[in-house]
Amino acid sequence: MANMRKTDKIILAALCAGHFVSDSYSSIIFPLLPLLKIKLGLATSQVFLLAPLYAVSSSLMQPLYGFFSDRYARRFFAVFAPTITGIFVSMIGLAPSYGMLIVVLLAAGIGIGSFHPQAAAMAAAASGNRRRIGMAVFSASGTIGYSLGPLVAALVITAFGLDKTYYVIAFGFLISLVLFRICPPLEAPAKSKAGAPPMKWQFARALRFAWRPLLLLYLITVIRSGLQLTTTSYLPFLLKEQGYNVTGWGGVITVFLLLGGLGGLAGGFMAERVSGRAVTLYSGLLAGPLMICAFLTTGLPSIILLGLGGFMLLATIPVNVAMAQELAPGHTSTVSALMMGAAWGIGALAPPALDLLVPSFGFRNVLMFASAATLVSAVCAYFLPREEHSRRVLVEADFVAASAEGV
Repeated sequence: MANMRKTDKIILAALCAGHFVSDSYSSIIFPLLPLLKIKLGLATSQVFLLAPLYAVSSSLMQPLYGFFSDRYARRFFAVFAPTITGIFVSMIGLAPSYGMLIVVLLAAGIGIGSFHPQAAAMAAAASGNRRRIGMAVFSASGTIGYSLGPLVAALVITAFGLDKTYYVIAFGFLISLVLFRICPPLEAPAKSKAGAPPMKWQFARALRFAWRPLLLLYLITVIRSGLQLTTTSYLPFLLKEQGYNVTGWGGVITVFLLLGGLGGLAGGFMAERVSGRAVTLYSGLLAGPLMICAFLTTGLPSIILLGLGGFMLLATIPVNVAMAQELAPGHTSTVSALMMGAAWGIGALAPPALDLLVPSFGFRNVLMFASAATLVSAVCAYFLPREEHSRRVLVEADFVAASAEGV
């Protein structure tokens, strides 16, 4: 980061702050689930649809936002999305019915989803040739915000009550003002020469050479995000069974996600020294066993193991996004949306799907099963190409793109 211009560092810092606020909003829902269940008289199956609906609405639309960002090079989404998110998240505790709560969460999710692709592309541009580290810092800031959201929500609710969630609205307005003042728009994409294929066909040609590693990276992200969302959804209920109060389970979720954010930061720096493939492979081998051991124990040892498991589980999220961006240069918003949005949207389906097993096996055993499944991500990482092969793929893709434009 030392060779970055001062202006780029300020831009990256502002985007990281925006990511921190946006993702802190996105995790506020988790410690509120048991309270919303009681307030609205919900069934367990209804409760476990809330967080996935929230994540799906914030994730599956990201490729569309990414496409518009790449095509029109606007900054609207990155600047104003935190305000949209803040307005609707602050209404969660005021929702008078299950239907209205779903509407509020879907609207908040749109704000979260529209921020990520464009902000990630801006962060990559500001990072220059230190993209993996820049993306690690950007991603870690979001994950740290995501980790603190449950604790902030728990403290607000404990002090003022569930109907005072509107106290958190100001953060969105403030960060939008900062981004409006600091962040320039993305550079407009270079105009294609006469006879060159449309942008969507250029993207298709880039995928022709990189679809295998992109698919593997996508599967890895789906598996790991699925476990993260399942853990954060089920933990409040598991901890409630063990006698924790709302502040206690909010704090445990914060430990899990905070260590995950630090893991993402460490993974980015490690990927600069070894390789993204190595970081993804070895963290995948360690994450599952650590999480299983966390659920086999209780008290402080369980919390420590859960934090270490989160560290390994999320160590590769920014690395995988950067690797995907490198495989499809010129389409960074679209690729970021696929990796950060579409993949997380599919991963968000894990909690309601696994809820079918909870009545028979309980939260603890289902979480252990989901943790074991993360070893599949290590298998996917094993088949990722080594760095030398990835560079060869990029050269071939650039050659084809240049030929298509008649260069």
